[in-house]
Amino acid sequence: MRAKAVLATVAVACLAASAAIAAPPPGKGKPLATGQGCKPKVTVVLKGSLAATPGASATSLSVTVKSANRQGRAYVTATQPTPVLVDEDTKVRRQGKKTIGDLMAADRVLVQARVCKADLAQNATPQLTATRVVAHPAK
Repeated sequence: MRAKAVLATVAVACLAASAAIAAPPPGKGKPLATGQGCKPKVTVVLKGSLAATPGASATSLSVTVKSANRQGRAYVTATQPTPVLVDEDTKVRRQGKKTIGDLMAADRVLVQARVCKADLAQNATPQLTATRVVAHPAK
């Protein structure tokens, strides 16, 4: 009887040790739901017009949002104009030109941005950083 108890104890200890070894190292494993490096990310698409002319070295755009895709609906009802950050990785297009300084006030714009899906819960409007801005002159 004593041998069976010792064997059961050893088996439990081996299982606990294997579980500790199999755990992912710190910083690895399941990704975060919000913040830097979150998963899943969704694309927010906003359509509207520029409220002001950005300068050549501008870091944000003021967009009056008139419509959006499903993920961006909260931005349509939010206070206008909506600020959208731009960085060196943002692709800007306007009649063959490719810089943010080429954008003009009242241009019709389509802004694409990636954001954590969990950050959009309950009609939240987190800060957006544009990945792409496509502009056309006002009609």
